[in-house]
Amino acid sequence: MNWIFRKAMQIYAHGKNRRKGTEMKGLYAYFAYGSNLLPERLFQRCPTAVPYAPAILPNYRLTERLYADVDYAPGEQVHGFVYLLRAHDVARLDRYEGYPQIYRRYTVDVILDDGTELPALIYEMTPKTKEIRNRLPYPEEYRKICREGANLHRIKNHFIRKRRRK
Repeated sequence: MNWIFRKAMQIYAHGKNRRKGTEMKGLYAYFAYGSNLLPERLFQRCPTAVPYAPAILPNYRLTERLYADVDYAPGEQVHGFVYLLRAHDVARLDRYEGYPQIYRRYTVDVILDDGTELPALIYEMTPKTKEIRNRLPYPEEYRKICREGANLHRIKNHFIRKRRRK
């Protein structure tokens, strides 16, 4: 475990720097809902990311398309986690996510665990990618990473394999 991860988890665990407008200056809130829920995974892509708070993305549902994706769905919600990113981390994440060809990036309002709304970046597959990957299941290793991230942040786990009825 690297020192950035340890420090970030200390900040998150003790609630420091949360929900204070001055700390948000120059930072972007990013709502993670797939493999980026796992801090070690996100820190490989965004080394200076800071864990911030559990959150809910209202009026969307999580969809399995080889990798996690979201679709607009009134009345549903996706549980995830907000990280704070610097501009250079957003640029790195754009490259990793294949923005704008594979995923598009935009800002939505998420609801933090204390009920506060926060504008946050999310990535959603492009219509073409959705069509190509529609109904493709998660690879088991990917599902495991997502499950670990959800468990770590103590949020609803969307990644437990559903048993099929016989």
